[in-house]
Amino acid sequence: MLAMISFPEIGYIVGVAVILFGIKAVQQNPILTIKQKILWMLTIVFLNWIGLLWYYYIYYMKGKDE
Repeated sequence: MLAMISFPEIGYIVGVAVILFGIKAVQQNPILTIKQKILWMLTIVFLNWIGLLWYYYIYYMKGKDE
């Protein structure tokens, strides 16, 4: 039996993947200093958090208002 994955679940998977791959890419960048790496990692996490909150609002909260 084939298990179907819903569209909102795909969004969460993509969000986690962006965090993991983004932070790994920043860690492996030899040009950035430690402070710049920390700033980039915090930026990735913060923007992804905002994106996930927006995604949650669009697919869960907005449907309840109608």
